[in-house]
Amino acid sequence: MDLRGYLSMMVEEGLVTKIEDPVDWNLEAGAIMRYAAGRQSPAPWLMNVKDSMKGSSLLGSLFATYERLAVIFGLPRDTGYHELVSFYEENFSKRMKPMVVPTGVCQQNVMLGDDIDILKFPVPQLHPQDGGRYIGTLNVGVCQDLDSDWVNWGTYRGMVHDRRTTGIWLGALNHGGYILSKYRQAKRVMEYAQFYGSDPLCNIVAASGIPFGVSEVEVVGGIRNRPVELVKCKTVDLYVPADAEIVLEGTIDPAEGRDEGPFGEYPGYVVAGVIERPIFRLTAVTHRDNPILPSTCLGVPIDELLWGLSVAGNVKTALGAAGIPFSRVCVPEQAAWHAAIVSTRTPFAGIPQLIASTVWMDRNGRYFPYVIVVDDDIDPANLEEVFHAICTKCNPVKGIHLYPGHINSPLAPYLARSESKELGHGGGNVLLDCTWPVTWKRDEVPERLAFDDIYPPAIKERIIANGKRWGL
Repeated sequence: MDLRGYLSMMVEEGLVTKIEDPVDWNLEAGAIMRYAAGRQSPAPWLMNVKDSMKGSSLLGSLFATYERLAVIFGLPRDTGYHELVSFYEENFSKRMKPMVVPTGVCQQNVMLGDDIDILKFPVPQLHPQDGGRYIGTLNVGVCQDLDSDWVNWGTYRGMVHDRRTTGIWLGALNHGGYILSKYRQAKRVMEYAQFYGSDPLCNIVAASGIPFGVSEVEVVGGIRNRPVELVKCKTVDLYVPADAEIVLEGTIDPAEGRDEGPFGEYPGYVVAGVIERPIFRLTAVTHRDNPILPSTCLGVPIDELLWGLSVAGNVKTALGAAGIPFSRVCVPEQAAWHAAIVSTRTPFAGIPQLIASTVWMDRNGRYFPYVIVVDDDIDPANLEEVFHAICTKCNPVKGIHLYPGHINSPLAPYLARSESKELGHGGGNVLLDCTWPVTWKRDEVPERLAFDDIYPPAIKERIIANGKRWGL
């Protein structure tokens, strides 16, 4: 299904709610998204945004709950966290090439030249501190490698400069920035496109840890077991999903820049200041009738869960390939994607250190400054259990291991603002070893006094069977 098919189903199931009342694009729309995210409410679909074209709408925070992610994956809505991670690990290695079609509904309406005006769409000013209105928060950017056939899909934010140009953050550490650097070295202009909408899986894959050189469109096709239908853009030699809601086409000159930002980012702070970034100059805008603009108002709590599942799956794959004993992995959204938690058995010394080094060698895991290793009686997705383990099992002297100088996310709030911050410089990593020492004998290990751990199976089964009737 395309975005509209999923929205129709989610509205019916109470996972998305239509708001028909007039809403101001200036802060009110963002405030509604934050309010909904903080309460795990249905995703707000704003049908009447001030100053936007008739029939257009703004969709907020579609990916803010694991329940909605499960539906997008085609799984039952009550699928648990670890099952979602396993789905990623098992399915994101599949590939299927796309299919080019002659026409698509994404080109039902076409703006060219002086007719281009992206402010006809319901583009929000999301946070009071933002440097402007951000059209690109849940977009998928499309660019082709200069030296190969590799086409990258990635989520690269875009601030509106005027009706025909936006800023674009193609950072040095992401795929798009790597591709743009080749055009910069060759002193060539790069063709670029952004699309909004289509199958929501496109956003999930574009935000995940797909390796360099792998085209995300093939991953989407592999997971769905059918090729993604693409249509050629009107003014650039790039292809976008035929069922996309909105498509921006144009070019980026690597030699040209303009101040962009600030913007409230995923760690829950306004950490990205005003920096000169590339300019996306539009040559065409196409859209469906009654276009839907997906958006997200980032903040606390985290309201976009796309990346964490994918990296948790990557970490599981890496640990398995390295032959390291582990049970489960969690990348909790409450840590703003700055921590990986792994449960394990410790048949020999050094298991936590092996786990941490393997996480940090992963292309995406390297952005976790915190690795927390717990014994396998702890569920890594249960943060109450994890916090208890940190405070009761992590020796303050022997269990905390510091590793200065490691790369960190350029958006880590604790990094000082400097030119090197864009390269992830200025921090380091830490391992919290919350496992019992391997030198302790069995009778030296304290027993954990939890229902699941210490009571006989027959007693547990009786209590579980009668708990609801007993009012428990």
